[in-house]
Amino acid sequence: MSFEPIHNNNHQDWEEQNLRMMNLLNIARISIWFSLLIFLAVIHNMKDAAATITTTYSPLVQNEGLLQIWCGVYGFIIMLSIARPTWQRQPDNSIPNGSALVDITMMAVLTGLAGGVSSGFGILVLPFLAAACVLSYGRFALVYASYSALLILIEVFWRFFPFSSENLSTHLSLLTGQLLLIAACYIVPALTSFSASYLLRADDSLKQHRTAYERVSAINKIVLNRVQETVVVLDKESRVWMHNRQAKQHFSQLQAGEIAQFLQPLVTRWLRKPKQAFETTFEINNALMHIRAMPLIQGESELLTLLIRSDKERQIEAQTVKLTSLGLLTANLAHEIRNPLSAMRQSNGLLLEMAQENDDLMIERLSGIIEKNIARVDKMIEDVAALNKSDRRHPEVIHLMKFWMGFVQEFQMTRPDAKGCLKLDMSKQRFEVIFDPMHLQQIIWNLCNNAWRHSEKKKESVIVRVRPLGAHHISLRVWDDGPGVAENMQAHLFEPFNTNQSEGTGLGLYVARELAHANKGDLRYIPEAKSFELILPRHDNEQK
Repeated sequence: MSFEPIHNNNHQDWEEQNLRMMNLLNIARISIWFSLLIFLAVIHNMKDAAATITTTYSPLVQNEGLLQIWCGVYGFIIMLSIARPTWQRQPDNSIPNGSALVDITMMAVLTGLAGGVSSGFGILVLPFLAAACVLSYGRFALVYASYSALLILIEVFWRFFPFSSENLSTHLSLLTGQLLLIAACYIVPALTSFSASYLLRADDSLKQHRTAYERVSAINKIVLNRVQETVVVLDKESRVWMHNRQAKQHFSQLQAGEIAQFLQPLVTRWLRKPKQAFETTFEINNALMHIRAMPLIQGESELLTLLIRSDKERQIEAQTVKLTSLGLLTANLAHEIRNPLSAMRQSNGLLLEMAQENDDLMIERLSGIIEKNIARVDKMIEDVAALNKSDRRHPEVIHLMKFWMGFVQEFQMTRPDAKGCLKLDMSKQRFEVIFDPMHLQQIIWNLCNNAWRHSEKKKESVIVRVRPLGAHHISLRVWDDGPGVAENMQAHLFEPFNTNQSEGTGLGLYVARELAHANKGDLRYIPEAKSFELILPRHDNEQK
């Protein structure tokens, strides 16, 4: 029969619990010691007050001198435990705990001085037995139980010697109590040892899980801090759960455990559809940010992970990953396209001379449109061929209303059947942007032309709405009354050479977005609104 579990010496949490157990043992020792001191003081006062005290009053009264010696020894043990509590800790758990054996011995001696098990003092052995098993990590339970039982048996032999049937029958109740106490001396350590063994295994499991968590946490920190994007994890209350190093570079006010008010609009949008990821452009701290939001739902925990990149960083990165095939293609096509353009320009010049000789204003106007579009095609070739050049833009301050009026007039002359198809939704507020005029002309022409081709071609089928976007950007949205972009095509809208029609090269939207990026703007498709949004930098933002 053995109660000894396998012991692991590396139990930091268990060591902390043992220190608490030692403090509790000191409290128990002091309580017993003070109680006996008070009892001795009462005995002394009773002797002074009365002439005689019956010898049968109490065994403790009869053994007053021995009890005083016991209190002196136990007081010394208490002082030692307070001054040097570590003496109670067993450095080598291959042997029983010495302090535990001392406590068990002292309680057995006190029980003998009090008149044996019948006095009720014998039960004081049990809590010290349990504490001994705990201090020994559940080991030596059988040793402690057997030692306590041996001390009780010694008291039994002392009480019942010489043995006789008459003596046993007289003290049968006393013998029964002693046998029950011996049984308890085995049961209590057994239960304590089992509990200690279970707690030790739980401590090992907890330590393993803690180590695994710390390792995963360390790996997550390394990975998150090496990710180029800013990573922020929020809950429903916009409280920051975690963030990486890049987040502090962009948002110095960000603190783990604090509420990030400037990210509240993104959390509000997430809560409308908690299980749906989304992608958006959002202005934070006067800077335009591209944000990818991914919900993380595990049980009752709902978090939102934000991957944030500034548009400026995205544009710089995009410039380094341009498709080389596009450059090769435009280089080969430039020569082939410019040859017929040169012939068209010469023919248009001759046509213009004939119109001037005949004073034909209509031909002169048409010739001007031809020349302007030849120049536009030529400029588009230059832009596509030079997408990787940073000096291709020539920004100017553009008044959007004036720009739109000239654009609509030219669009309707080029597309007579689109007359009345375009509608502008713009407030009377003065909107000025800083942009390359030719680039803006090309982008809006591409958007409006695509919208007109896919619309119902009715009056006001294409709507262009201009609104402020934050303090330093303008949003220009173009949508039509057509069916919108098919869902399977949305992910490939801005890829070069991507087209679902027989006409066109599939470069329009790709070039348009690249031109928007080159001018510190952006172009994106909004599926829920079935519209394209062009983001333009305001003139006041550029000046600042």
